[in-house]
Amino acid sequence: MKDTDFITASSFIRTLESRLLTKSKLDSLISLQHFSDIAKGLSQDTDYNLTAVSTLDQAEAVLKEEWERVCNLLYKVSPHKAAVDIVLLPYEFHALRCALKKALSKTKSTEPLSEDMEKLLAQASLMEEDSQRKEIFLDKKMFEAMKKIGKELNSELIAEQVQMRIDFYNIKTMLRAREMDKDSAFFEYCYEPGGRLTKDVFVQNYSLPFSALAASFSNKYCNTEVQKGLEAYETHHNFSVLETLFRDSLIKHLKKAKLISYGPEILYAYLMAKENELRQIRLLLTCKSRNISDHILIGKLGECYV
Repeated sequence: MKDTDFITASSFIRTLESRLLTKSKLDSLISLQHFSDIAKGLSQDTDYNLTAVSTLDQAEAVLKEEWERVCNLLYKVSPHKAAVDIVLLPYEFHALRCALKKALSKTKSTEPLSEDMEKLLAQASLMEEDSQRKEIFLDKKMFEAMKKIGKELNSELIAEQVQMRIDFYNIKTMLRAREMDKDSAFFEYCYEPGGRLTKDVFVQNYSLPFSALAASFSNKYCNTEVQKGLEAYETHHNFSVLETLFRDSLIKHLKKAKLISYGPEILYAYLMAKENELRQIRLLLTCKSRNISDHILIGKLGECYV
């Protein structure tokens, strides 16, 4: 696979990027109070037709349709499907986890799975492990597939994105394991190799109190996210702030794709940006319809790609 394979596709994607939701556009929408006004505002200079939308359910149908349209479009224009596949892997594995839960509860699944996912479902179903360890097995298989596709794409930016995802997964897994009073041996079972942070970073500091745990990441590239995330946890007793910080870190890193003329990074970055945009729109409409304060909304929206 060569970067030059993506010259035509990259040029096309650059035109699509001009219709992504900008920070200034998002800020102007936040200032509006009525659901209908926000829906109309979203319909101007973007790819969304929400003018006739009056409920969250109707909006969700439009957003889902838009995501499917963009995914299908990128599959058509991409010379190598792997550039799109790597972004959609988490969705495939989400469907697989849902199918596994239905299989374990003896409920028939109606979600169609690919041949590879069907094989993994059969493999996980036959494992003599509890449901939690089966979930961990699927997490590892997802990152294994992600690393394989990333290597195939031969992109430094995408490889770094995969590394960051693995590191953030390991950090969250460590914190959740501690919450469940699991010992470090359990975390070692969960640990996913392939990130920038080695297993020793986690195991050696596993039993530290939260205040000291944050300090153990002080010289790591994700120290700001961990520090702020743990501070928020001690106040609110959830990891939502940490999740937002990690997502923002990925989007900020993704902006390096703007400096690349052509290659799989252009398609990857656009699809990731579109996914983030749809998340922001859902949050915006949900918070406004439920009269959630703008302060909370802004904290959850996070970084824009453009």
